Amino acid sequence: MKKKIENPKVFISYAWGSDEYQSKVLSFVSQLRGDGIDTVFDKWDLTEGNDTYAFMEQCVNDPCITNVLMLLDPIYAKKADDHSGGVGTETQIISAKVYQEVTQDKFIPVIMERDENGNVCKPTYLQGRLHFDVSIADKYDNEYQRLIKKLYGVEVYVKPELGQKPSWVDKPVNVSSKSIVVYDTLKGSQTSKAKKDLFYKYLNEISEKMLDFVKQHSNLGDWEYLELYASTESIKTDFLLLLEYSSYVDDSHKMVASFLEDTYNALSSNYTTGEEIIRVFIHELFLYIIAHYLKVKDYYSVGYILGKTYFNQRQYGYDSNADAFHMFYSGSEHTNLDNAVRARDGQNYYSGTAKYWTSNINADFCSKDQFILADLICFNYSVYGKEYIYGHAWFPVTYIYDNHYNSSIEKIAKKMISREFLQEIMPLFDYDNIDDFIEKFKSMEESIKGDYKEYRYSGNFECAPLLGYYIKSEQIAKLR
Repeated sequence: MKKKIENPKVFISYAWGSDEYQSKVLSFVSQLRGDGIDTVFDKWDLTEGNDTYAFMEQCVNDPCITNVLMLLDPIYAKKADDHSGGVGTETQIISAKVYQEVTQDKFIPVIMERDENGNVCKPTYLQGRLHFDVSIADKYDNEYQRLIKKLYGVEVYVKPELGQKPSWVDKPVNVSSKSIVVYDTLKGSQTSKAKKDLFYKYLNEISEKMLDFVKQHSNLGDWEYLELYASTESIKTDFLLLLEYSSYVDDSHKMVASFLEDTYNALSSNYTTGEEIIRVFIHELFLYIIAHYLKVKDYYSVGYILGKTYFNQRQYGYDSNADAFHMFYSGSEHTNLDNAVRARDGQNYYSGTAKYWTSNINADFCSKDQFILADLICFNYSVYGKEYIYGHAWFPVTYIYDNHYNSSIEKIAKKMISREFLQEIMPLFDYDNIDDFIEKFKSMEESIKGDYKEYRYSGNFECAPLLGYYIKSEQIAKLR
């Protein structure tokens, strides 16, 4: 953990170049001062008659100087290697420190300009050092903010907490030979209707297992909650295996959506432990379903499942029981699983449920990243999708385990500059044409600039990522 620095003070080492470059350096140093970074800079701290060598040596060795920023450009690199001019003098002082103290981080290279071929130019003694790069206009703000955090001793990249060993590491493969043989019949040469009948039959058998689970565990206490939830693993494994065979069945996505709807509606209104677990379990299965169709790039099926009108027989206080896919969301019922996971690990997770799901991914079916992407797609559909009738957006409980420095949603957003790519994923949001999607995107863009309330866990800096955070409407579909 870095020690925070309340009053950072830096010495600026740079090469005198063209008037334009000196103006650029002056602007950069002025911006540092504007952000509370005290700067020692020759233009306002060194006057005629001063001993420049003594001034530089004193600044580099002064314990009050928290960092030395070396503003690099091709001229700086050449002068440093040739030991010429003021830069050459500073190099003699700084390089000795760098070589003597290998682990030091007082001296920070900052790339101000590149050479005519776009290459970064560093002095030889700095070749192995990490740097900040403010030479590219589009990346300037991000790099500058990273630098300022560094100067204040704030972690630029926060090291994730060390988790527990996933429970599936020590588990044997849980798929029964019987299930494989039975489901393998879907690969046969029978008619489309025959395959649909079989697929429906297998889905119904899994639904019966889930409802039977409720009956068996209706009166158990919360103290054994975690063990009880873990016992749904065999049902999940069976379902995911069947889902792998769905590509052999026409309209399987419609049958899968109906399977969830029917199973959910078959639950009673008695808030027993077993019933609560199955509602949470349905939420987990729903994310696996979306992950599956995303994995095989069946965007039409994802769009259908997310855009379908469901009928929620357990919905009260509405004139109509028509509902969106939000009916499979169980966030209000995560308390017991959250608490059980936190107590087991001795960690105050934002969501024990999200931690449990992501730590117990069925790795034979999908990766952790694919599972989290499914959750984020549900969230983004609830914002950008064509058909979504629920009152507020889907909250992606697993978003905190996404890679925030390389978000899966960011990767999709940045590819949306391509018309060809956008056309491919249009069905994901249930749109038939690009123009309608862009209109929706524009309306949300204005909302994000205005009164849009970000979705995040209380006390968490990162918010759930939207496509609109990474691309502007005017950039969409601008390239082939």
